[in-house]
Amino acid sequence: MQVIKRNGSIQPFDINKVLLTVERTSDEAKTPLTASDLRNIGNVVTNKLKNKASDYVHATEIKAVVIETLQEMGFALIAKHYSEPERHI
Repeated sequence: MQVIKRNGSIQPFDINKVLLTVERTSDEAKTPLTASDLRNIGNVVTNKLKNKASDYVHATEIKAVVIETLQEMGFALIAKHYSEPERHI
């Protein structure tokens, strides 16, 4: 799967980059996530993106899936912080 970045460039999808941003966001929100939480979030996000059956995904779509997943998993405060405009994947 390839990611279409905001600037139009394309790069391979890397869930670890997404999870690093989620982890930093959780620390800033003073709600640190465990390694298990991050692993579970990564699995859910990856599966949701793979189910879209496309070789390309926009960075904004990844962000929306991450926010949705965080909310579904009970991390609403982290989702709120993650949704701030300056959060980039």
